[in-house]
Amino acid sequence: MQVIRQFFIPSYEGNISKFYIYRVLYNFMLFLPVWVIFLQDKFGLNLTQVTLIDSAFWFTMALTEIPTGAVADTWGRKQSQVIGMVISTISILMFALAPAYPLVLLANSLWAIGITFISGAEIALLYDTLRELGREDDYPRYRGRLQAIVLVSIALSSVLGGIIGSISLVSTFTITVGLMVAATGFLLLLKEPPRESDPGTGSELSYWSILQVTFGAIRDQSTLKYALIYSAILPLLGSTIQVTFMQPYAVSIGLPIAALGVIALGLRASQFTGSLYASRVIRRFGEWEWLWFGMVVIIAGVISLGVFNSIAGIVLFALTEFASAVTGPLVESIILRQTPGSVRATILSVDSLLNRIFLAVVSPLIGVVADHFGLSHAFVYLGIGFGVVLLVLLFLWDRVRRTS
Repeated sequence: MQVIRQFFIPSYEGNISKFYIYRVLYNFMLFLPVWVIFLQDKFGLNLTQVTLIDSAFWFTMALTEIPTGAVADTWGRKQSQVIGMVISTISILMFALAPAYPLVLLANSLWAIGITFISGAEIALLYDTLRELGREDDYPRYRGRLQAIVLVSIALSSVLGGIIGSISLVSTFTITVGLMVAATGFLLLLKEPPRESDPGTGSELSYWSILQVTFGAIRDQSTLKYALIYSAILPLLGSTIQVTFMQPYAVSIGLPIAALGVIALGLRASQFTGSLYASRVIRRFGEWEWLWFGMVVIIAGVISLGVFNSIAGIVLFALTEFASAVTGPLVESIILRQTPGSVRATILSVDSLLNRIFLAVVSPLIGVVADHFGLSHAFVYLGIGFGVVLLVLLFLWDRVRRTS
């Protein structure tokens, strides 16, 4: 009983386990594997109408990412996430109950707003908790564990979502609403770390001051600027290929549709392993040594898809996913160390916004190149192109770091 009672007492040490549970429940979205089928079944939508819903989602996120990040830095990272969870829960319930297509568009836009209240704030809260415990140098280890746990949560929810959806599509939404309410309960148990004040005045920053400090820090700190751009670009090829282009590639090399699930599971397993061992890999190589080596592995994995044009290419591409999973927490840690404590959530929102802007360009670019030259050539050309961009970017970043 003492252990249970202790669990419900807010403390920085207790934040970590509660935060992990909160993120597992938040990412256990049972409706995601079947939501397109649900929309087509309930409203008779075609794929164009479905993609319009997606467009509303991404457009809303782009507009609200930075303003909501500043909310987290102004009024608290925990409070921002609570707002985001409430909005997200309402939007998911609206999906299940919406009687008409326009309300689905509204629900998706609300969901995007809810996510932006959470995005950035959750990582800033984790980092600030570790700072209060004197463990901020261990951030890659805790972030890697979180990433691994979330991947397991997503994988399990995908399987269960398909099973539940085969019985009742609406139930995947209503059960997810219950899980979101439970996740909010664990979020409320977290102890909010104190906000850092402005070093110049010693007072807490206002909303507009936070935006000014954020863009001032990016403008004045070249190392932070390069870190944000690198963080936004590095995962693009791996994530885009896995989500959008791996399925047609696998079919084009003669693999049966039944193999697609095995491939997806294998790539997720590679990400999970990279997340779990991120801190060990970084310690073994060193931070900057891994940044260089990890970049080479990521690019080589993408190019191998085009060079081998076989299942061997997919196996080597799994190394891209492994290296990306290791590099992500490392670059994030570097960004957080260079960011003024009073604007961490807003800076992370800038990172997310840059990633989404680049994603909006890269995904159709791969499609255009693939349509004209074939997927194999697209992977080789884009791997080489991105390799050159990342090489130059990392070289400039390293040079600025050494001279600053």
